[in-house]
Amino acid sequence: MSVLMCDTFYEDVPTLDEVKREISSIVGLREIKRHLEAIVAKIIDAEKDASGGLKVLPPKPFHMVFVGNNGTGKSTVARILGKLFYLSRALSSYTVTEMQGNKKMKDAKGGVLLVNIDEEDPINSKLVEEIIAAMNEGDISIIFAGTYKALNQYMKFNNDLYKRFSARLQFDDLTPQELATILQKKASNQGEDGLICGFELDPSCSTIDIADKIAVLAPESLRRLLNAHLLDQMLIEARKVAERSGEKTIFLRDLAIGIHSGAQIYKNLLNL
Repeated sequence: MSVLMCDTFYEDVPTLDEVKREISSIVGLREIKRHLEAIVAKIIDAEKDASGGLKVLPPKPFHMVFVGNNGTGKSTVARILGKLFYLSRALSSYTVTEMQGNKKMKDAKGGVLLVNIDEEDPINSKLVEEIIAAMNEGDISIIFAGTYKALNQYMKFNNDLYKRFSARLQFDDLTPQELATILQKKASNQGEDGLICGFELDPSCSTIDIADKIAVLAPESLRRLLNAHLLDQMLIEARKVAERSGEKTIFLRDLAIGIHSGAQIYKNLLNL
C-alpha cells in the first residue's frame, strides 16, 4: 500500500552480526541479497585493513532506484542499507525517513531518504529541487522506489534527477511459496505486536499447503499488486475464524477461509 505520511524509522544501534541475520532472513530477492552480502564483505575487509594499521577511507553514499510492486520488500531493504552505510561510515546515521508525494520532507540528513513514487500523487518541482540539493550536499543516500511504470513516467520528466542515481535494484513479485513462508514467520511472532498473539498455526499448515491455498484463493492480479501486504489481513481473518470456533489453534481450513476473506476485503477496497 502507499505510504500516507512521512515517517522516520529509529532502531537500536546496529551491529554487523545483527544486519547479517536480517539479510539471511529475507524471503526471496536472491539477487538483492547477493548485493547486500557483497557490501557486508567489503565492510569486513575494511575492518581487517583498519585493524592491520591501514588507513581506510569511508565510501561515499550513493543514490538508488528500487523498482517493484507494493509489498516486495523495498522498505525492508532500505532499512538494511541504511544500517550498512552507517556501519561502513558512509553515513553518520542509520535512520530511514520514508516519504511520498508532496508530504513535507523531514530532516533526513545523515541517513537514508526513501521516496515512494506514486502515479496518482507526483512529487512537485520544488521538492525535486530540495532533493537534488540534498544529493549535492552529501551525507545522505536517497532511494526512489515504485513500480516500473510510475518511475519511468516520473524520471523521463526529471532527467537531471535521474542521472544522479548510480544503482537500480529490481524487486520481483513474491511467489505463493514465498508468501507462505512470510505468513508463517508472521504467525510465529507471539509478542504483543503479533497478529495472532495467543493463537498458533496447526502443524497441518505446511508451507506447501499454505502456498497452494494462496495460489488458488488469492487472484494473481491481486498478489502482484500487493504481495506481502496481503498477509496481515489474511492472518487476522483466520484468527477470527478460530475465535468463533472457540479454538486457539488455526487449522488449515481456518487459514483457507482467512486467505479468501482477506483477499476479498482488498478486492472490494481496490474495486477489483
